[in-house]
Amino acid sequence: MIYYDIHTHQPPVHPEDIAIINTIVKDEGDLLLPAQWCSMGIHPWYIYNVREQLSLLESALSDPSVVAIGEAGLDKLAEASLDIQQSTFREQALLAEKADKPLIIHSVKAWAELIAMKRSVKPRMPWIVHGFRGNAELAGQLIHQGFYLSFGEHFNSQALQAAWPGYLLAETDDKEIDIRSVYRQIATSLHISLEELVITLERNVQNIFPFVR
Repeated sequence: MIYYDIHTHQPPVHPEDIAIINTIVKDEGDLLLPAQWCSMGIHPWYIYNVREQLSLLESALSDPSVVAIGEAGLDKLAEASLDIQQSTFREQALLAEKADKPLIIHSVKAWAELIAMKRSVKPRMPWIVHGFRGNAELAGQLIHQGFYLSFGEHFNSQALQAAWPGYLLAETDDKEIDIRSVYRQIATSLHISLEELVITLERNVQNIFPFVR
């Protein structure tokens, strides 16, 4: 069975598992790609020189190992103003459209703004909210707008049910844990077999990241 970690900050515990490793664009050094598959983006915590960061990001997107943009996002607890965050997020969303790559999203206390942004951009490419911990009502609202939800080791069981089967993905984020343990937690919460979960998530990943194998 193949396990997919769609958002992580470290190599997989088991080398045969497939991980998309996140890289935050801050400066030239961040263009060193960390793995076979990675995502690259301007995190709302690290918005410094936006034009330079966007230029660095765009220059990296031609590398076939970069399979997603992100994590981009909106975070009302970040130092950067929400206006700057929104303009930076929009630029990355438009780059995702131009590059035909999915967008991985960090969102904190900015759900209305995120939904409004999606309605404005009208993206063709998938938008994935990573590390989702919200409730079932919020999950339903996001899924209704076409968002995919990625779950880590902590999640709301009802939200998981709302995303199952077609809008659900799994991740470890910055936790030093095994993606297989996350899969086991999810399967237990959904009251399904691990094999059924693995098959379903592989299908979901291939729909979004067709080159990640």
